Amino acid sequence: MRINSPAVNHQSIDGEVVAINLATGAYYSLRNLAAAIWERIDAGRLPDAILAEVATLYGEDARPAVEKFLDQLADEGLLVHGRHAASITPAPLPATFGPPMFEKFTDMQDLLLLDPIHEVDEIGWPHRPV
Repeated sequence: MRINSPAVNHQSIDGEVVAINLATGAYYSLRNLAAAIWERIDAGRLPDAILAEVATLYGEDARPAVEKFLDQLADEGLLVHGRHAASITPAPLPATFGPPMFEKFTDMQDLLLLDPIHEVDEIGWPHRPV
């Protein structure tokens, strides 16, 4: 799996990942283990390698929660099948396990869908796509 770029923009800030799905206008906050997993995906690691690392550190009981999390990211359109190469080194996994989760925000969907970073053509901005 890889980040669904260019439809998804993301940034890591002080241990939190903020991701925006430009196709839906929803944005997401990922913290703790969720942010560390996201960084590993961004670094080009395959899900099996991430699951193995999680199981080694936290035990096999942690694996289903991480699998569910990866499925949720794909369901939200943040991840797609494939792999990309990246040169970043992800932060270490947290010392203690907490199920990876994200918060989804839709309060700015209308503005994000009208934002000039989305689509601009000869009509200009702002306008809703038809």
